[in-house]
Amino acid sequence: MSTVRFGVTEPRRPGTVLVDATWFMPGAAAQTGAQLFDARRLAGAVYFDIDAVSDPTSALPHMAPGASRFQRWLSAYGLSAEESFIIYDQNSGFASARVWWTFLRFGLQARILDGGFAAALKAGWQVETGPPPPRNEMPDADTSDRYAGMVMHDTTMSWADVLTHSKAGDALIVDARPAGRFEGRDREPREGLASGHIPGSVNLPFGALLDADGRMKQGAALKRVLPDIDPARRIVTTCGSGVTAAILFAAFTEAGFDDVWLYDGSWTEWAGRGDLPIATGPA
Repeated sequence: MSTVRFGVTEPRRPGTVLVDATWFMPGAAAQTGAQLFDARRLAGAVYFDIDAVSDPTSALPHMAPGASRFQRWLSAYGLSAEESFIIYDQNSGFASARVWWTFLRFGLQARILDGGFAAALKAGWQVETGPPPPRNEMPDADTSDRYAGMVMHDTTMSWADVLTHSKAGDALIVDARPAGRFEGRDREPREGLASGHIPGSVNLPFGALLDADGRMKQGAALKRVLPDIDPARRIVTTCGSGVTAAILFAAFTEAGFDDVWLYDGSWTEWAGRGDLPIATGPA
């Protein structure tokens, strides 16, 4: 059984929590992920907003939250760190890996629903429409027992660490953005941000890891897409702002790599700083 993916035909144990991770790039959709969740969702699901549950001290978008902010999200839904979570989204697997990675950082049991909302619909999972029911919030007092299972397993890498690996060439830095942005031919969606890539990195657009139904490739199909390297080698995943880098993180983890890191600031931070090297052209 995969520790990353949860198949829609697998039996769910009682009490498993469904988490809707739907998120769109600004301006990419007519509604936000939160609005789509309010309109429809898998029955009993709760919503995780990567913009709201993030590091409030960072000027970068949706950076990974600290433990206290994550605990406040759990408390708002009456949840504890002992739950088992299934993460899905309603836009072809675009954001569910990011939320799965966030849960993984805190040692929680979480898997990505393979194929997301669309696959669940085909499999006959129940759907709710209209405004979600009121939250079953827990009081702030006596939180120690509820969060005792949270053990930080931080797989976040800073720009300084990435720069060190870029210069030393001792890790494989893999970028999930489209080839045009990676090579510097196409503009970045964020105004004023140069395109290009981290020197020494390679390009693996996240879409290559998913099939037409948004399911992550597996087995031989996944191995054909990933670099043919020693699974013990350090992997650093990156993208535009840390969202699709999590899809790469999940794919390498699924394939058996055990030294996988995510550069949370990704290209928004790297190019935005103005003092870090930028390469263009093919890898």
